[in-house]
Amino acid sequence: MNRLTRFGALSAFLSLVLWGGKDVAAAPIPAAVSSKQLKDLTTADVESACQSIAPSLSLSKEDTCEFAGILWSTVGQECNAVKEKCMAEADQPATQPDDAAATPASCLPPAELRTGCTATVAEYEACLLAHVARLRALTCASTASTIESPVQECALITQKCPDLAGGDDEGGQGADQP
Repeated sequence: MNRLTRFGALSAFLSLVLWGGKDVAAAPIPAAVSSKQLKDLTTADVESACQSIAPSLSLSKEDTCEFAGILWSTVGQECNAVKEKCMAEADQPATQPDDAAATPASCLPPAELRTGCTATVAEYEACLLAHVARLRALTCASTASTIESPVQECALITQKCPDLAGGDDEGGQGADQP
């Protein structure tokens, strides 16, 4: 799984954990931020964009448990058993530990990976939303390859953000797909 695929899945998962409170309302991304290229974002732009995007990225507990089940199935666990165990566990409070509050998670790639990235916030948001839609559609009948297969909406990110797309550490795939 290359770097952008992992980042998309991780962002969606972290949004559930860190931003998953039902009291967070989605607000449109300000046009001035939405049209900015990722390489040009300030810390304030990132915070503004993430406050707008994060509520759209949250996953239900069932979606999260199915995702976990599929991941565990790659190491021999049975997906439905993992999902059932996950669903039976008590929900974790949507609070952040004290040290995490000082450095909130971002829904956008870190600044060093945005260098040279000419994709706009709106283009990146479309990619993230496509990743989340894929995660929401997963069931225990899905295979792990479903998670790793290309996401059409992310092809533009692959082209415009070489530092995000070029990090496949399984060797050989390169910048095929985020």
